Amino acid sequence: MTRPKPDVDPKRRYSVKEICAMLNICRDTVRKYTANETIVCIRVTSREIYYLGSEILILHDALTNGGK
Repeated sequence: MTRPKPDVDPKRRYSVKEICAMLNICRDTVRKYTANETIVCIRVTSREIYYLGSEILILHDALTNGGK
């Protein structure tokens, strides 16, 4: 499946909900790539987790290239 590249600001913070909507994935996928250290989150509090737009582009590349 081809995913269109998301139009994001590399320096803006995005919530997990926004990422899921942009890339059409579930939050468990975002959590998996964070646990594998493919992408890095910004944890404000234990419940507030954000990702920079640059991390979203890294995740997009990982998803479209099959994680290679």
